[in-house]
Amino acid sequence: MAFFREYLQKNKILHDPRFDETDEDFLVQALLQARMNQSKGNIVIKTGFFGKRDLERELKTPKAQDALQFVAGFFCYLVATPITYGREMEKFKMYFTPGFAADNSKHEQLRRGLRAGYFDATLQSLETTETLDALFDIAEMSAKTGS
Repeated sequence: MAFFREYLQKNKILHDPRFDETDEDFLVQALLQARMNQSKGNIVIKTGFFGKRDLERELKTPKAQDALQFVAGFFCYLVATPITYGREMEKFKMYFTPGFAADNSKHEQLRRGLRAGYFDATLQSLETTETLDALFDIAEMSAKTGS
């Protein structure tokens, strides 16, 4: 089982079965790195990433656990978010997750799109964040690669 789905299962949360586990793990890994490094410039998508096995030691740290909890909340799993945010997050997941593991253009779009608010937001603040655009430039989902 992939590390993110295992995390959700441990927290008694149903995962979204529409997406490939590997793509989902790569996307979560990228968002975790950004959150932990407080930077969108330090995201490295590892070739041959094997989820939990590669992150096992790192995921045991309090910093990583906090970041993983935030990412799960960001994806609307741990907190109830405003309706507009939830709808925009659904589009975000539908755009980024399929094929994310191997799509370098999506990696770059994710890097470009993360806003400073993503690094400073709290799990509790997600409950009142009206739009995903506060954390991620949603225009990036329609931006042309390399522009």
